[in-house]
Amino acid sequence: MNRRRFIVSVFSTVAVMTASTAARAQESASPAREWVELKSYVCSSVEKRDKLIEVLDAALIPALNRQGAKKVGVLWTSGEINEGNTNYDTTVFVVAAFPTGEAFQTSDQKLLADAQYMRDAAPLFEAPMKDPLFDTCSGSLLYTFATCPQVKQVTQSADRLLQLRIYNSYTIERNAKKISMFEQGGEIGVFRASGMQPVLFGQALAGDKLPNLTYLLAFDNKTEKDLAWKRFRDHPEWLKLKADPQYKDTANKITNIFLRPSKASQL
Repeated sequence: MNRRRFIVSVFSTVAVMTASTAARAQESASPAREWVELKSYVCSSVEKRDKLIEVLDAALIPALNRQGAKKVGVLWTSGEINEGNTNYDTTVFVVAAFPTGEAFQTSDQKLLADAQYMRDAAPLFEAPMKDPLFDTCSGSLLYTFATCPQVKQVTQSADRLLQLRIYNSYTIERNAKKISMFEQGGEIGVFRASGMQPVLFGQALAGDKLPNLTYLLAFDNKTEKDLAWKRFRDHPEWLKLKADPQYKDTANKITNIFLRPSKASQL
């Protein structure tokens, strides 16, 4: 090998090693993905719903914060907010982001051992079995997307509106392809470009309506929501993605719910 080739070879090797090191450093510097618990509590009346929200605000949010879960959302809706859909009028949604799977796994044990929480949540625990604050509770465990790893509060507007969407797929392969459409296909990027800021994107690991991906968006107000969705529907990159045959039939059922935050909600 002559001197010129040797120098080129050395610089090429160094360049590859530098790029590889930089990629590893960037990967390690990326925020860690989170484990998200999404619960829905169904109450027997709007009055019970409002009382449950008060208890969750006063007791659950600060207790989970003490555990290290710093982003806890308590959300509710009504037919007026939810564009005429009254099916969720007595439902309360709770979103809690945990830094690790172990933190999620041990959360209830820590709540029971938290004397302050047990005092603050007394109205929940002291309600008689024949007259509880809520009738049923269901939940899902989500693992955040690699491209959207952290749950975030994206607006603090007093009039903010959140949108919860659950995309069911009829097979795990179609679910994986729908996730790929958002991540590798760039649909999340189109969301952002259209003014639709993600609070969370997660794949359901356990819970209802499997397989699914679940996401939550937030807007300053209803007008901004309507404008953002119009920009998205007209965006050329979305029109291109929608026409791509590899993403055909990736979601066969979509749940769509508009929500308001409670007074203490951190989302």
